[in-house]
Amino acid sequence: MALVKVRVVVLVLCRIIYVVNELREIKVVDEHNKESVVDLLQSVVEIVTYGDKQDPMIFEYFMECQVLAEFLRVLKISRDSRIEIPLLQYLSIMIQNMDNYCFSNDYINNIIEHQYQFNRGDLAQYYVSFLSITFA
Repeated sequence: MALVKVRVVVLVLCRIIYVVNELREIKVVDEHNKESVVDLLQSVVEIVTYGDKQDPMIFEYFMECQVLAEFLRVLKISRDSRIEIPLLQYLSIMIQNMDNYCFSNDYINNIIEHQYQFNRGDLAQYYVSFLSITFA
């Protein structure tokens, strides 16, 4: 049984490495690649949330590679503000579901301070929800 767990952890580590590398390759977020970027962000959150419960190596990789910096970078290179809602949703989900919630390097603060365009849709409610979860 232990061998199976090791194999799963190795596969999950390989997956997060792949996903993070794909995320780093993105130079701009626009209408043409928004869906694939959202999928990558979702994958990161799913893997890290799983890893937080199953194996600390996955969370350590997340922190060591400063993956939150990639979330912030995606916000900054987005030409489509519709990326903001899913990004805030995924971060909220991750923060809510992680036992090892400990983020540093001011990435969360920078995400909070990002210049959002609140005049579009429901962004304000997702932002407030993110704030309430972050500071709970």
